[in-house]
Amino acid sequence: MQVDSMLWPLIAFLLYWTVIEILNKRGILEKHGFKSYGPILMLRTKRGLELVEKISKARILWKFLTNLGIPMLFFAMFFMLLLVIFADIVMILSPPQPSELTSPQASLLIPGINPFIPLVWGFIGLVIAIVVHEMAHAILCRVEGIKVKALGLILALFPIGAFAEPDETELLDKKTKRISKIRIFSAGVTGNFLVAFIAFAIFFHFLQFLNPVPVVVDDNGAFVAKVLAVNGEKAGDLSKLIKVNELNLITLENSSGRYTVEVYGVWGVKVTGLYREDNKVYPAELAGIKSGSLITKVDGKEVRSLEDFRKEMGKRKPGQEVEIEVYDPTSNSFETFRLILTENNGRAFIGVYLANFECVGGVNFFNSTHIVSSLSQIPSQLKDPVMWLLLISIPFQFRGFMGLESFFDNEIYIFWALNALYWTAWINFYVALFNSLPASPLDGGRVFQETLSAILRKLGDRGEKISSQITKAMSIFVFASIAMMILVPNLANLR
Repeated sequence: MQVDSMLWPLIAFLLYWTVIEILNKRGILEKHGFKSYGPILMLRTKRGLELVEKISKARILWKFLTNLGIPMLFFAMFFMLLLVIFADIVMILSPPQPSELTSPQASLLIPGINPFIPLVWGFIGLVIAIVVHEMAHAILCRVEGIKVKALGLILALFPIGAFAEPDETELLDKKTKRISKIRIFSAGVTGNFLVAFIAFAIFFHFLQFLNPVPVVVDDNGAFVAKVLAVNGEKAGDLSKLIKVNELNLITLENSSGRYTVEVYGVWGVKVTGLYREDNKVYPAELAGIKSGSLITKVDGKEVRSLEDFRKEMGKRKPGQEVEIEVYDPTSNSFETFRLILTENNGRAFIGVYLANFECVGGVNFFNSTHIVSSLSQIPSQLKDPVMWLLLISIPFQFRGFMGLESFFDNEIYIFWALNALYWTAWINFYVALFNSLPASPLDGGRVFQETLSAILRKLGDRGEKISSQITKAMSIFVFASIAMMILVPNLANLR
């Protein structure tokens, strides 16, 4: 945990708190309907109640949607509980090392603080999630005949929550049907899941309007220039346009303008560095293979991609002799090296770092078709239960199309739409999953308690007491587990 990364947010928060205290003492907050609880602001208002009343008139629709949402909540509750238990086992048996992913900031669904959530698009998604969640609770209260006293917003520098304040006397009255309570408690999660589904559907539909173009990138994958033409023909499938073992004229364009480069038509896997560990020199360096060269053949078998190279190396074992053909773009010459494979993590290894790009004559090419195709395949892959586990980690690997606009031939507004949809979908999905946990005061906790009470209803008041105690115990377990997930990986940084 870097001191600098924590210092600036802390300073900003303290300044914000100071301003809140000053405004509170001068009565400005109260004048505008705000109450402060330390650094937390709460806005309670009756504005919007008329809108809730009008929307709630479609009672059959809202009951139908919430009835569909109740099984979804139970499925999410079971899924999240299993995930919490699995995380506990990992934290006890094999705690992860401190990283950006395990940092305390990454556990907060707050744009700008969570390093994986972009500020603008994340903020849009969070506001939509909060409004939808609480409006859904308010609407279902009215659908079930429960009075809503007020609507509200909770802020702590950023919006961190919202609330619909029902008449608790009516809500907790024994005359109120248990299914009505469960519908009300499930409404927020149902609303978030529904918004996530709609946003995802539109996002995946919009992907078809993207026009990927081949680009030149550096060894780190950063954009260098768009490929406009190859040998005078409009850029497309480079494997069909580039003439093998001949000089090719590539027309490129970036912010500096349009220009042409000459590239010799040799496909291969680019060596971006030579591997060393504890000053040990590995076979590639011993043989004389240089960084920047291209591996073109392994034992006479042509390799044009990193996948090809890995496939060939997977057929070999440590200790075997292998023949590697290498192309040097600086001298436009080929050389063959014979070397003995060493071992790394149980696999045959020559000791090089390789670029994961198409490489021709030493120039790295990337086609964003791979990005679009990978994203487009996600819905069909959800038939596999394992994919649901991988699904929740996707935003940690792909943060949207920020910085990727140059990889496509589209107007900027389509990327704005895609980013807004992507993060609206994910944040609503995460809010729904978190609120499904069987822990009070989360929605899942209240549904869990009501369900237990229904199961134990024959025991009367004793059943209510037992369900309350079980829910409290489950809540302690869930929140203690979450605290452990945050603290355990970062204990080394606290010493």
